[in-house]
Amino acid sequence: MLMKIKLIQIVSLILVISQMSFGQGGTVYSRYGIGDQIHSQSARRLGFGDLGSAVVDMDYIDGYNPAAWTNLKLTRFEISGRFIASNNTSQNSSAFYNKAMFSGLTLGFPVERDLGISFALGLVPIASLEYNIEESLEDSSLIDPHKNIFEGSGSVSKIFIGASTLLPLNFSLGAMLEYYTGTNNYASKQNFESPSTFSDIYYETRYKYSGMGTTVSLITGNFFKYFDDETSLEFRLSGMANFASDLYTDTSLVTGTSIGELTPREGEVMSVIPTKYTFGAVFGWNNDFLILFDYVFQPWSKYTFNNFYEQNFKDLTKFSIGFQYKPKITSMHASSWEQMSLRCGLSLEETQYSFQGNNVDQYSFHAGATFPFGTVNLIDVSIAVGMRGKNENNLVKEEFIKAAFSLTLGELWFRREER
Repeated sequence: MLMKIKLIQIVSLILVISQMSFGQGGTVYSRYGIGDQIHSQSARRLGFGDLGSAVVDMDYIDGYNPAAWTNLKLTRFEISGRFIASNNTSQNSSAFYNKAMFSGLTLGFPVERDLGISFALGLVPIASLEYNIEESLEDSSLIDPHKNIFEGSGSVSKIFIGASTLLPLNFSLGAMLEYYTGTNNYASKQNFESPSTFSDIYYETRYKYSGMGTTVSLITGNFFKYFDDETSLEFRLSGMANFASDLYTDTSLVTGTSIGELTPREGEVMSVIPTKYTFGAVFGWNNDFLILFDYVFQPWSKYTFNNFYEQNFKDLTKFSIGFQYKPKITSMHASSWEQMSLRCGLSLEETQYSFQGNNVDQYSFHAGATFPFGTVNLIDVSIAVGMRGKNENNLVKEEFIKAAFSLTLGELWFRREER
């Protein structure tokens, strides 16, 4: 009964939080498409390059790769948050942005441990929109001094439910059913300085997204185990595809003038999100060390809104390499410092943005750590520093710092009685 009450409370919390807005903070590039892509949400994955698709671990549950849940031993509840600070510069100006945001809530539990059957549900963001641009124009013979302001805010998130199971040869199979939801708001304003004979005007456009999608993933068994069951070496491969169906997009336009707010124009169109593919590998030794490789491909050149292609989009690719040290604990009285695991990574992302043949690339360095507390609970912290774009050819250069925090709690909800 207690387990059922907890599950109902967590599901209710997910539904409430799904009405909240996620934010990524201050990048002008996010105004295109559905916003900036968020590849993964947890602090742990940010620590070794934002990916890590081939890792199977009993201690975590997130909405990234459902095949990774087959080794789950306890019920896991995870909540995450992020902070980003970014200094953006163009050829003519610069601006600094910072923002903190909630970035995920997940719950997972094993059903049949010997068969690797686990279930999970949660809410995680997949894209976010956040920008603010101001342009001051001086007095002229035609118009009074004023500011042109362009603003955007919002996010797209997914509510998911999924499961995992073991296959022959110890392969792990996972799948998630996803519901996408979110709202992006775009505003253009013209504010005149006082006194002026002109009145302020604004245009606000709202896109409200909804639709279904699926994720299917596979992680191989440890190839070294096929030849030596006692080996301390590990090598696995993974593949994952995220099939996002067409998203219904309710659109509305509101205009504000000196005579008041005009009746909005409304309609429904389709936003077609291209399939995202992820391939990964992991190599480990001594049960303590892991090296991770990942590759992501998503053909954003095929993205359409209302049957129109986005002219500033190209195909996205992302490469990352990561390292993790997680000590194998043999003592029951090991301290938290002795159990602490460390990770780092490098990533290169050729983003989907391209303007007149000038691509916007991103480079970043990642680091993170896990601090156990209690017997089964974990705190993860991580940081990433990097650069995106350049302040040439009318582009914007972003120098950013991202920090993430995740709290993972474990409980034993299901225990088979011995007969």
